[in-house]
Parts: sequence; structure tokens; C-alpha cells
Amino acid sequence: MTSFAVAIEPDESPRLAALALLLHLAAAASPWFARVAAPLAAALALLTLAGLALTLNRLPGRHCPLAALAIDARGCRVRLRGQQDFLVAELGTGSRAYPWLVHVDIRAGGRRFGWLVAAGSLPPGQFRRLKARIRLSC
Repeated sequence: MTSFAVAIEPDESPRLAALALLLHLAAAASPWFARVAAPLAAALALLTLAGLALTLNRLPGRHCPLAALAIDARGCRVRLRGQQDFLVAELGTGSRAYPWLVHVDIRAGGRRFGWLVAAGSLPPGQFRRLKARIRLSC
């Protein structure tokens, strides 16, 4: 499947990070607006804010462990931040492609990584190839 070969290093997406922050803040505030008992509301709000850290870890940028992804005839490979060499990887079944967002689920080196890649963080051709590759393989 070399027609959909992909080699990407997505740019940071501040709009997607801001959207993630707003959604997590709204979710953290919702138990208080629903008038849930204070101890339960505080626990739910803390869990939601802890989830924000996990979400931000999946957005391309300096806080994400993934730096690059390459999928071609040689297979799937990833480069971790701060390293020069690529690791052999595989696309996970949790990968999904939406019109303006792609969730890439990757397993490499005994670990599981993920990326939320917005359309604006890649050139349009690369984004279309990534979406096609994910739709065909997952």
C-alpha cells in the first residue's frame, strides 16, 4: 500500500489545545452546575482535570513523546522526541479519521502512544494521505 505512504512531523496546534482545555474545564464544572454533592463533584472535577494532562500528552508538540511517524512499504515507524532513530511500530485499532481530526493509536517499543492531529497541523496532501491510510488499515 505504497500509494498512501505517509511521513509526518505535525506542527503544534494551539487551537486544538485551547479546545481541549475548554472542553475539560466545562466537564470539570458540570458536576457543580448539576448540584452534585460537594465531595463527589470535587472528585469528578479532579478526575476531569487529570484527564486534561493525558489529552495534552496526545497533542503534537514539545509535551508529546512522539516526534515523527512514517508509514510506507517498509512498514510503520515512529521517532520519539529527543531520539534520532526510528522504532518499528504498528497502528493500533483505536486509530480513527474524521473530517478535520485524526486520532493515531500507535504501539512501539512495548509502549502505547497516541496523537490527535488536526487538519491545520499538516499540509493538506499529507493529511489526506494519513486519513486514507488509517481508514484502509483500521
